[in-house]
Amino acid sequence: MWLTQEVGEIVKNEYKTKEKLFEKEGVEVYDSGYFGKIVLAGGKALYCEHDSAMRHEIMAHTAMCTHEEPSKVLVIDGGDGALAHELLKHKEVEIDIVERNGAVPEAASAAGLYAEALEESRVSLVVGDLPEKLSAAEEGAYDIVFINRFDAMDFDDDTLIGQIGRVLGEKGLVVADASSQLFDMAGHKAVLGALCKEFKIVMPFSYTSMVRTGGECWLAMGSRFFHPTADINLQRADLTDGYTYYNSDVHIARFALPTGTFEQLKEYIRR
Repeated sequence: MWLTQEVGEIVKNEYKTKEKLFEKEGVEVYDSGYFGKIVLAGGKALYCEHDSAMRHEIMAHTAMCTHEEPSKVLVIDGGDGALAHELLKHKEVEIDIVERNGAVPEAASAAGLYAEALEESRVSLVVGDLPEKLSAAEEGAYDIVFINRFDAMDFDDDTLIGQIGRVLGEKGLVVADASSQLFDMAGHKAVLGALCKEFKIVMPFSYTSMVRTGGECWLAMGSRFFHPTADINLQRADLTDGYTYYNSDVHIARFALPTGTFEQLKEYIRR
C-alpha cells in the first residue's frame, strides 16, 4: 500500500506503508515500517515517527530558548501530544492545548506515540472552539503561543491574530507552522505578513521533514522583545536533558536564508 503526498501537479512523493492504524474525521495514522508511524490531517502528512524530533524539537526549543523565562504556553492544534512531549523537557513550564479536531487525540492514542504527554499534570487539553478559548483567556496569560498546523489556520483573519496577540505577555512570542518557501511561497508570506501586524521581530526558520512534500519546511517566529539569535539562552539550549536533534548551533543555523530568498521576503522580515 502506497501513501501519496503531492503539491498540486508540481511534485509527488510516495511512501510504502504496511497498514492503516486509524482513520476518523480526516485524521489518519499509517504504519510504514521504514518511516515508522505517519500522522496525517486533511490528507497531508504532519510528521512521521522518525522525523518527529526534526520538527518538534526545532519548533518547541527554538521558542523556549529564545524567551527569557517562559512559564506558561499555549499550543493551538497540539492534540497529538508531540509538541507537549518536547515542551515537558522544560521543568517549570505549564502547557495549555486547544485542539479543534477531536479525532487528533484519539489518533495519538492509536499511534502510541505521544499520548502519554497529554496525561501529564502540567498539560491541560481542551477540545473545542479556538476563538472561545482565546476570548476566555486573560490578557497576557501566555509567554509563548504555538500554531501547530498551517492548513488549519486562517492567517488572513485579523481578529483571530489580534486575539492571539492579546493573550501574549508584553515580552511574548509566537511560533507558527509556515508552510514551504519552495512550493507555497504565497502561504509562507501570508504567515509572515500576519505576524508583522503584531510583532516587532518576525523571522522564518526551517526544519527538515521525511514525509512532507519536498522535505523543505518552514516555521515563523514573531516576537515582541526577544531576538531568536541574539538572545538565545545557551545554557537552556545546550544543557537541557532529552534533546536528540536540537542544540544552540542548530538553533542559529535554522534562521539562515539564501540571498535570493531574503530578497523575496525582505518586506515581511523584521530583524
